[in-house]
Amino acid sequence: MRRSQLADFAAIDSQRRTDEPSAPMAGEILLIDTLLRGMVIGAQMLVTLGFLARRPVTWRRGLGAAFIVSSMCYVINTSNPLAEALGSIIVPVRVLSIIAPVIFWWFALSLFDDGFRMRWPVLIPLLFVAQLVIAHFMNVRGWYWEFALILARIIMIGAFGHAMYIALKFMNDDLVEGRRRFRVLFAAAVAITGFAINYQETVGYRDQPPDWLLLFQASAILLMTLGFGIWLLGMRAAVLDGEAPGAAAPSPPAAATPSLKPADRPAYQKLMALMVEGVWREEGLSVAALAEKVGLPEHQLRALINGQLGHRNFTAFLNAWRLPAAKALLADPAEARKQVLQIALDVGFGSIAPFNRAFKEATGETPTEFRRRVLGQG
Repeated sequence: MRRSQLADFAAIDSQRRTDEPSAPMAGEILLIDTLLRGMVIGAQMLVTLGFLARRPVTWRRGLGAAFIVSSMCYVINTSNPLAEALGSIIVPVRVLSIIAPVIFWWFALSLFDDGFRMRWPVLIPLLFVAQLVIAHFMNVRGWYWEFALILARIIMIGAFGHAMYIALKFMNDDLVEGRRRFRVLFAAAVAITGFAINYQETVGYRDQPPDWLLLFQASAILLMTLGFGIWLLGMRAAVLDGEAPGAAAPSPPAAATPSLKPADRPAYQKLMALMVEGVWREEGLSVAALAEKVGLPEHQLRALINGQLGHRNFTAFLNAWRLPAAKALLADPAEARKQVLQIALDVGFGSIAPFNRAFKEATGETPTEFRRRVLGQG
């Protein structure tokens, strides 16, 4: 009997699925479905190799490869012929298939949030999804199985929803033009795919998806894999790799970079002059507002900052000026009585929380700890 991923786990017990009564899929459709899934797996293997081809392998590349592999496991696990052909090897395939939404979420965070780090809080959803793995392989039924199933579904919906939110949240801050355009396509693809998968697995066709839906699923995954691979790997240097070396240090106004085109020099010098004058102190300064001051179209200013200064997002560009100024104020004995909040406001931060996060990310210390250490306060 053909089942969706989670329903497939619910049906597996001491008897094989082939022993259960069912209406078998027509031979022709089964053949087409299997061939399509084989093409999907082949395309996903190529995309995985593309992620890992460049050295060093960054977190983005590693998580991207892990996401594609887990998606491959989902494609295999939802096909009876492919799953049965693997025999005992199907065990790790099923595990990766279950945790695929969490891996997808990690990859989306690493791709669209330049401040993402693989720290313990992002592992918490994996613990919830692991309950379904435990329940499945220990053949646990009853309330624990239902509880694990609900948790897995919540995590799946949450992963898709939060990935869309992150993709769109930082869109205006993004200076990598290729990634900025990709955010909209990504959000749309996640919305369509997430709705289809959750509808199939929780509402519409829990036990026996119709033949047309299975063929549509395989075809859609194939097209999305090919499109994703062509789009993402085609701009891999800009999207998948990290900050350019030295991106954290602001350039002096007169020091045009060697690669600067003559046509860009006036705009670059105007930009640096504005930064030296302290335009970065303006709270809520946006790319659009700065572009108007420089006299450039917004997309050209993004390309200038990203291409010449190496910053991947506008916040990092501003913080390259704000944080050194904040450190100077915190280290100045004459400013020792000034509150940290006032210093944060003076250098352009709207509140204390983002200032503390940015400062600790850059220095490893909170502003208060930095001031105490530098001034020798007890």
